Amino acid sequence: MLDTSLNTGYIQPMKIASRPRFRKLKINLQSQMFTLSNAKTYLGRLMEKAGRGETVYIVKGRQRFILQEVPEIEPVPIRPPNYFANAYSQAEIQEDNRLAKASVIRAPKDLE
Repeated sequence: MLDTSLNTGYIQPMKIASRPRFRKLKINLQSQMFTLSNAKTYLGRLMEKAGRGETVYIVKGRQRFILQEVPEIEPVPIRPPNYFANAYSQAEIQEDNRLAKASVIRAPKDLE
């Protein structure tokens, strides 16, 4: 049961400050130029546009960037075993190994 004994005597309804509601502006995705903040919001759609070959510019201050699709890079083929077998003579390999071994800085024997 509600307690109705506390009557404050105010008849006027409480005033609510009216502020303009900010509506998100509709963006024209048919355009070619977008600000950075709009591009971040609609990045998926802009990528689809760029994938269809359309030019998409992203503007940040005085800088302009182009969003475009890049063709796939061909992978480096895997070399078969012994691909470099005949590239160096045995003497060259031994000399390279000797120089590589000499260039390594080793800890002193008493610290090992």
